[in-house]
Amino acid sequence: ALGYLLLGVVIPRFALLFDKLAWNDPDYWLATGWFLVAAVAIWESNRRLALLLRAQLDWLRQPLWKLAILVAANFVCTIPLTIGAVQLWLWHIHLPFPMFDWLATTRVIATNNTVTVLFLLHAYETLFLIRERHGDRRRFEHLERARLQAELENMKGQLAPHFLFNCLNTLTALIERDPPTAVEFNTHLADVTRYLLTQKNRDLVSLTEELAFLRSYVRLMELRFPLSLRIALPALAAADTRRVPPASLQLLLENAIKHNRHSEAEPLAIDLRIESETLIITNPLRPKSSLRPTAGTGTGLA
Repeated sequence: ALGYLLLGVVIPRFALLFDKLAWNDPDYWLATGWFLVAAVAIWESNRRLALLLRAQLDWLRQPLWKLAILVAANFVCTIPLTIGAVQLWLWHIHLPFPMFDWLATTRVIATNNTVTVLFLLHAYETLFLIRERHGDRRRFEHLERARLQAELENMKGQLAPHFLFNCLNTLTALIERDPPTAVEFNTHLADVTRYLLTQKNRDLVSLTEELAFLRSYVRLMELRFPLSLRIALPALAAADTRRVPPASLQLLLENAIKHNRHSEAEPLAIDLRIESETLIITNPLRPKSSLRPTAGTGTGLA
């Protein structure tokens, strides 16, 4: 719209093509329509060339080469169309203005048109690059979200089998030596497994739900490692609205227990607390002395 206004209305008047025409003269409105048509032709031909070059040349990889071609294309499109439009109009009004300096007028209007089109195309391409930058940023954010989602799904997919196999081995041992404890262990295992199955398709769960699940998991670990763990969990109001990824806290506890030494003589203290909007989990670092590599995928650690 700005290109049409400048090329079709402002520049012809600046070049004095309307100097001797009154607003109520039919030729005044004929000239206005004629130069607007010329403006559409000039701008659209340049715009189409810019779009063609945009598809063929990358501003970021070939900026100087693209700029040179864009300027050359501007001259090729603008100057012939401008000269043609002005000459046809001067031919139309030749009798009323026999002394009109058509050469000087053509030179002025062609120069102004060329400079105007160059300026507008520069603004046009700059806006395009800004939109492309925003688009790239949105695409990057979308890909980053998809990557994080894939990592979360991968974590949740690996969590349940890994955890379940460990618990079944413990349950087998408890059934043989302590059936009542095995019954309690089985009850908590059912609660934990139900939670993992029902929440695996959710990205976030309430912190209250997660802590209720975590208490069942902690009881399983206490039955599995009697007197070797001291795990403190915070109390929350039932209406707490904060949310976390499902089973994320269980992963932290599992890795603390899995990779640190603990025994009845040297219990492992794990403390989970909430400070303002931050959830903090701490434990002493006691790397196991065994040189044997720990089984697992490393997903929880990552």
